Amino acid sequence: MDQTLWIRSYRRYVKPLLGRSASQLASEFIRRILILRVTPGFTRVLGLQNPRSRELIEIDITYICNLKCFNCNRSCEQQPTNDHMSVGQLRYFLEQSRARGVKWKRIRLVGGEPTIHPKFMDVVNLLLQYRDTYCPDTRIELTTNGYGRYVNKVIGKIPPGIEVHNSAKESQVQPTFSTFNVAPIDEPEYAKAEFANGCPITSECGIGLTPYGYYPCAIAGAIDRTFGLDLGRKELPDFDDNMEPELRRFCALCGHFKRDREAPVDGPVQSPVWRAAYARARCQPPRLSRFPEMNEPGPGKP
Repeated sequence: MDQTLWIRSYRRYVKPLLGRSASQLASEFIRRILILRVTPGFTRVLGLQNPRSRELIEIDITYICNLKCFNCNRSCEQQPTNDHMSVGQLRYFLEQSRARGVKWKRIRLVGGEPTIHPKFMDVVNLLLQYRDTYCPDTRIELTTNGYGRYVNKVIGKIPPGIEVHNSAKESQVQPTFSTFNVAPIDEPEYAKAEFANGCPITSECGIGLTPYGYYPCAIAGAIDRTFGLDLGRKELPDFDDNMEPELRRFCALCGHFKRDREAPVDGPVQSPVWRAAYARARCQPPRLSRFPEMNEPGPGKP
């Protein structure tokens, strides 16, 4: 090994570790192992780390939000919109699920702030009807920020059978939020990552459905509305379809893919690719194709 390579290796791998405590060194060692795990070589040997769920689904029924937290992974603060799914789109999704014989283990309503959806109670009743007539074991959940008088008034009207997860937020600053807007492709250490590995959200939260179609996770759909890739599937993916092409596109942009244990952030943080994308979207918002709708059956029809 020539002297130049020794110097380069020292500066890259050794110098950043000097002066760190034992616990910091251990944490850094684990972080580097996790990054190695998502390289193409390790992925070929060990397989994908977080294959998409086949039993769980998150539905972004609206991108309207009354709080707009910093680093929101639906870009409600960074790129506000009044867009939401229609009841007809939800009806189409449920009919697709029945036609394909899919009985979801969990359907989770998210957003935005889902209780602000203009037809929120219609959405809830439609899901309860689906569960009661087709798959009684399906768990229906609602994730809400619990912020403000209106939201709490709606929460109080939610019928039995809906599990409410109330994060009771009080401000735009969320210490548990990560740097969603720091894209891995803007970080040199992820230059050779196999992004089809996804992250725990891919398997633990489930496939995503948004006004623009199905995605490996709902966050990917929110990324699409900023970057305008228009990759939302309009048909429910087959069971053996891991949606790897979509994972490679969206996880390369998503801060959740990073294997860092980040310190809490108290304000917006964005890497160059996101700053440029938001600037483009402000000048000319992307126009994505919509998920299909199904009309309400007429009298006497099933």
